[in-house]
Amino acid sequence: MVRKGPHRGFEELNIYVSPPQVASERFPKPEESPPPRIASFRNNLVALSQYYNLFFVASLDRILVYQPANQEQYLPAPRSTIQLVSSNSGFPGYIDHTKPHAVNQLIVADLGIEELVIAACDDGDVVAYTTRSILKEIEHRAPADYRSPDIVSGLRPFFVRNVGMSAWGVAVHKEARMIAVSSNTKKINVFVFALGDPDYDNSAMGDDDPDLDLMSCLPAHEWIQTTRPSTLNPDDRFQNIEIILVAHGNNIPNVGFFNPANPTDSEVFLVSTDIDGMTFIWRVWQGSIAKEFQPAVVRSRGWGVSCIDPMFCRDAGSSSELLGVENVSTTGTIVDTTRAAKMVPESSENHFTLRNRTANSHGSEDDQNDLDSDEDDAMAEEYDEDFDAIDDDGLDEQIEDDGSESEQDTEDVDAFTQTAAGNALATLNGFIQDPSMPLLNAPEPVKELLRSRLDYLQSRLDNLNPKDLLPRSKAESTTLPFYIFHTTRSDMRLLHSIQPSRNGFGSSKEVICRSPLHQYLRPEDSWLHRLERLNMVLQAPELGVVVVGDQTGRVALLTMTRSQANRDDTEHDEVGFRLERFLPLMSQEDANQRPKTELLGVALGPISSRLLKRADALGDDDDGYGYSHRWEAWRTFEGSRRYRLILYYRDHTVLSYEIGRPSKGGLEIFGM
Repeated sequence: MVRKGPHRGFEELNIYVSPPQVASERFPKPEESPPPRIASFRNNLVALSQYYNLFFVASLDRILVYQPANQEQYLPAPRSTIQLVSSNSGFPGYIDHTKPHAVNQLIVADLGIEELVIAACDDGDVVAYTTRSILKEIEHRAPADYRSPDIVSGLRPFFVRNVGMSAWGVAVHKEARMIAVSSNTKKINVFVFALGDPDYDNSAMGDDDPDLDLMSCLPAHEWIQTTRPSTLNPDDRFQNIEIILVAHGNNIPNVGFFNPANPTDSEVFLVSTDIDGMTFIWRVWQGSIAKEFQPAVVRSRGWGVSCIDPMFCRDAGSSSELLGVENVSTTGTIVDTTRAAKMVPESSENHFTLRNRTANSHGSEDDQNDLDSDEDDAMAEEYDEDFDAIDDDGLDEQIEDDGSESEQDTEDVDAFTQTAAGNALATLNGFIQDPSMPLLNAPEPVKELLRSRLDYLQSRLDNLNPKDLLPRSKAESTTLPFYIFHTTRSDMRLLHSIQPSRNGFGSSKEVICRSPLHQYLRPEDSWLHRLERLNMVLQAPELGVVVVGDQTGRVALLTMTRSQANRDDTEHDEVGFRLERFLPLMSQEDANQRPKTELLGVALGPISSRLLKRADALGDDDDGYGYSHRWEAWRTFEGSRRYRLILYYRDHTVLSYEIGRPSKGGLEIFGM
């Protein structure tokens, strides 16, 4: 067990570390048995089933299906390979024209009583399979077939649709039976599944096959498209409906439904964010925007968004328990917890290559530098080619204002805003000149790199319209039944409420942590910063945990918290999150277990011996989440379920962890 750092005022993580699954061990002879090909610059490309021991990895236009073995989550050869069905739309790829059907995003989620694995593809296709049918296909195959890399599953998909252009964000509403897909059309397609047919005899299903899909028993329907769902009756679900939501002005990398633990009404909320930083909260059945928000950071691109159910937040009795740090910075209704990142044990602001520059266990400094240089040149060249392709296709469009503004816009810029702009410039100048700042403690090449970056930012701020420093917000006066967790390229924030105010500029209660996963790099590794984006956000609601992944290779574990003023009045709660740990641990990085490459995906799910059990199939006591636990003996001696967390890198290195929360309220992590 490793515990480092001063006590932070709350029960900290217990960490147990064991060896990783490094790429050279998983694929010792790549020239004979090459590793699967993986697409770059996508969202999350891995996922775990919550009910079965199934781990999914997207390999271009295929899904590799693994069954992790033993407590260390060891990945043997794939048990199945699913060749994704195509809608035959003929649309080209947005990122890569030569591989149009490559996966951009992979998720696992419940749609009614079915668990689905859903792939969003670069040609706009969205393809879903039931995890139950995948498991059945694996169990019915001969063991010898597992060793054949040419075996490709011919599963019938549960769902195939095309949304017109590169599909990115995917979210599922369990109770409402909806799948939402965002794309580079700048629209959101919400697929609402029919629940029955008044002219269909359900008795024809029979009881002989308990594995028969309910949806496959219903007659095939065409999809009726509408941009005005308010004209429809949510209770009249005898037809497949495709709702088109239009408001965003740029690409939409992620969306998220609010799936309440205890559904009480038919209201369905969806949250979406785009790379202009705009975040919309939709009332799906009305096709209307309940609230909208844009962070008070200039051109702060939105990358991740998730709805947080207040009932899953952990109770906090102090500022340390609520935010992970005392004496936070507060400006109006914004609480800044950036200081908390410096207090996380087993972490460093310097990238491991920068820390290992003068001391490396694998050889002399000169030898290692030569080795690093060759590796860096090859990797940088490979990523530059990928970035050039992306820039040519306009995926990472430059977001610039046209400089135009109305007379009313000008009137909205008041003295407070002008002061805010001046303060921002003063802070930047102070960062450049203050000897106490990290800039002056960095190696000289890093100083030069930072100074040039800061000079560029200064020039941008010199030409800044001060009104851009204010958050843009519009809102209904109603209180949302959930909180919003939002990430940008480098920052993460929890929005408690968004309230309307005059002139269209609203006030938001938010907790923000700026650049918690950012690390200083050697100049020759600066290409890694081009990967920086917090685009992977997962939840373990039972633990009150949110996991945030950055494509540069690190993950943050957060605990959602609140200090309740009134159990039935969430509007006046103090809400926050505390940084628990960064993964990989610094000791793992210093042992060269973290590869210097892109993090392809992060997967989170119950460990094999604690997989979720379906109450609808077992008939046992329901815990309110749709799962049955009465006969699960482990609950007699453990406070809550344990989860496995898997980090998958571009070179196929795998780092796994086990996290759980003991009854006294802390969070435990066991390195796999």
